[in-house]
Amino acid sequence: MEPSGHVDLLDLKAQLDTWRQSHRKRARIPDHFYTAAVSLLDRYSVSAICRETRLRPASLRKHAAPLRAAAPTTPPTPFLQLAPADLVPRHTIAANSHARLLFERADGSRLTLHLPTTDPAQLHALCATLLHS
Repeated sequence: MEPSGHVDLLDLKAQLDTWRQSHRKRARIPDHFYTAAVSLLDRYSVSAICRETRLRPASLRKHAAPLRAAAPTTPPTPFLQLAPADLVPRHTIAANSHARLLFERADGSRLTLHLPTTDPAQLHALCATLLHS
C-alpha cells in the first residue's frame, strides 16, 4: 500500500499495532477500532481493511451490520417502459438518419447504440429484446 493514497487505513493500522503491543494476546479489541474500520468501508473492501489491520472479517462484518441496517436505503429507480409511439420522432427525419439509444444501469454503466434505422417498431423490438434478456 502506498502511504499517500491510504493514509486513513494506514493510520488505523498504526493505532491497532500500538494497542496490540501494549496489551496481552487474545485481549478483546475495543469497539472504537471497529467503528473506525467500519467507517472505512465506503472507501475500502472488507478484505483490504482486514488485510492491513489484521482484524477478522467476521468481526468487522458483525460490527458493520447494525450501522448498515440503520443507514437509509434509496428507493429503486422506476422502470421506464417504451412503446413504439414514444419513439416516434417529433421532427422530419432525413433519409440517411440514424437512431441513437442510450441504456444506463443504476450502477452507472452505459450502453450506447447507433442504429441505421429510425423505424419505431424496430427500435421497440430491439429495446424489448435487450431489456428482457
